[in-house]
Amino acid sequence: MKRSPALVILAISLALASCGGSESDTVDLTAGVDAAPTTVVDAFVVASTTIPPVSAAGPLVVIAETGGCFMMGPNCSTTVVMSDGSFLVFRTDPADVLAVPADPTQAELSGQLDVQDLADAIADTDFDALIAQLGAGTCNGCVDGIDLYIRFYTDSGAVDLDSQQYGFDSAVEVFRSLELVQMGIGESGDLEIMQRGG
Repeated sequence: MKRSPALVILAISLALASCGGSESDTVDLTAGVDAAPTTVVDAFVVASTTIPPVSAAGPLVVIAETGGCFMMGPNCSTTVVMSDGSFLVFRTDPADVLAVPADPTQAELSGQLDVQDLADAIADTDFDALIAQLGAGTCNGCVDGIDLYIRFYTDSGAVDLDSQQYGFDSAVEVFRSLELVQMGIGESGDLEIMQRGG
């Protein structure tokens, strides 16, 4: 049994409309990536920064679901998106939701997307300023909904946000670009529903 793409997009939209940061340790996986200059385009952007070229495959973002998708079994997903546009979808590890699985062969889904807009938005975002402006999030998992944890990889290190702590505003470029990437990933398929204990 598979989750319908419409339900996945609805869960993403609800989380983006509502709301947070993981307590996980941050690992810098971007060391040694060449960079190219970019420019300012948004209210929460850095005046002068660099972005990794999409041809250099480094992690760009990790998106992890928690909450109601764990009710029947391990049906929450963790998606790792690389700067070259490749992505892998795993089942979320409840011990560390933003952990990047060491074995890519354990991925349930994989594919390729155009992620240049998302890469540009991440590079251009001043996350300190953005976080200061975000509204409060909500605990969707408290009412059997789905919460999102996001780790953005930037030139200064990883930035973790979660929808329980922060309201993700889809009017902000970085969230809008992320939502489009998530919709593209959703079109590649869904995790097979697993029942607990079987």
